[in-house]
Amino acid sequence: MAVILFYSPFNQRSRDTETLMIAFKKEGHSVISLSQQEGHIIHPFLQQFGIETYSHVIPGKRSGIWYFLKHILYFIRFCNQHKVEIVYSHLEPANFVASLGQYLVKAKVYLCRHHINESNLYQFDKDLYYRLTYQLAKKIIVVSNHAKQYMIEKEKIPAKKIIHINLAYNFDLYPKPNENKVADLKAKYGKNKLILVGACRFTKFKRPDLMIDVIYQLKQKNIDTTLLLMGKGEMEEDLKVKISNLHLHEQVHLTGYVENVMDYYASCDFFLHPSLLESSCVVVKEAGLVHKPVIVCKGIGDFDEYLVDKENAFVVDQENFVEESVKMIESYHRQKDFLQTMGNNLNKAILLNFSEVNVLRHYQSLN
Repeated sequence: MAVILFYSPFNQRSRDTETLMIAFKKEGHSVISLSQQEGHIIHPFLQQFGIETYSHVIPGKRSGIWYFLKHILYFIRFCNQHKVEIVYSHLEPANFVASLGQYLVKAKVYLCRHHINESNLYQFDKDLYYRLTYQLAKKIIVVSNHAKQYMIEKEKIPAKKIIHINLAYNFDLYPKPNENKVADLKAKYGKNKLILVGACRFTKFKRPDLMIDVIYQLKQKNIDTTLLLMGKGEMEEDLKVKISNLHLHEQVHLTGYVENVMDYYASCDFFLHPSLLESSCVVVKEAGLVHKPVIVCKGIGDFDEYLVDKENAFVVDQENFVEESVKMIESYHRQKDFLQTMGNNLNKAILLNFSEVNVLRHYQSLN
């Protein structure tokens, strides 16, 4: 049995990473979580399963040579003191540290990359830190074939470094929808209306404003709808202005972050996701867990690897998300049996591609 370190900047929970840690622990490995932040929420959860948790927080600005040098030195010392044999680092701040530190530890180090083209969209792909991370990396785990091809073709990373393994989920970690709360949401927002739900960070590449446009166009067609939009972010004030200008106060509701997200998914008729920035989208999987039809953009993240248009999802053109989404909703919203079948098919695809039991064997074959 091995000593396995999960190295990250996590504070919040991460169900795919938790799934792996718990699964490895159950197999008899010694599993450790080390976060560059306090781990306020994720670490108490992990401790319930006997997973050792540590934090190493460096006060002040989280960037710069001295900041990362201190983390690198601590990472090296930690791995050697704990006799770590395998490291899975997650997200860019941890990946940069692990990519440099791996040359001074005995452990086998895997960098786990959770994005495809975010570095290009936000223009940090030319940063020295970013380029060094993947140039120095020995092994990189990516969560979709799309990510692997992007790295090979756009970033010129050697294919032999890159391993595609889907995200792994123990879907039992998700709470079941509360039937009473779902009924309350439907009664409050969906009386004689379709309920559409969206969930994302309110940023330009997630495009939450397009969901409001969908509601506006449906209103022009006299299709009564309401949108429950979960999330927060830099666009929030702009979204409020748009809602006001389009006179959609009764149709669009910004909920902020909610704890009972599964209740919201379960209450909807369609889940909308116009995002251009995904690797392996969590919220679409969550909607699929409760058998809901989703509308997403083709060519984004790993959607094309497990979603089939009009079989287990509505997959629409990126540039025409609003128009095509309106058309899909207008055409299919009364076909309840078809929508239920689509939601059931999505659920099956998610369980097949991302369930713990089907993904874990790929990690076992690494070592």
